[in-house]
Parts: sequence; C-alpha cells; structure tokens
Amino acid sequence: MSLVDYGPLIASGTWMTLKLAILSLLASVVIGLAGASSKLSANRGLRNIATLYTTLIRSVPDLVTMLLLFYSIQILLNHVTEG
Repeated sequence: MSLVDYGPLIASGTWMTLKLAILSLLASVVIGLAGASSKLSANRGLRNIATLYTTLIRSVPDLVTMLLLFYSIQILLNHVTEG
C-alpha cells in the first residue's frame, strides 16, 4: 500500500482534530468568561468561589491536573459502561 491509499483516513482524522480543537476553544472561552464574570461580580459568594477556584487551580501543577482529569474521567466512563 502506498501513502495515497491513506488519504481519506488522514483527511477524516484531520477533520476530527479540527472539530475537537474548535469545540475545546469554545468551551474554554465560555468557562473563562464565567470565571471572569464571577471574579468581577458584586455578589460576594460568587467572588469567593471564583477566588477559591483560581487559588486551587494555580497551586496545582498542570501535569497533576491533567492526570487527575484523565484518570477520573476514565474511571467514570468505566462505571457508566459497566451497566
């Protein structure tokens, strides 16, 4: 087989990657705007929650956060699919 035979598969993977990237960007903008609005809110409760969130997220290294998310989502999916 030559590389030409893999063209449709590569195009499909590229399209899926672009869709996931755009979806991730939109989700992060929405979450970021919600967090920024909470930090600037006149409501003291929202401000305190946003401050607590940013303090916790900034204090944990990115790799630890990624590993926690990856494994917690994997465990959740295992529980959901087991029946």
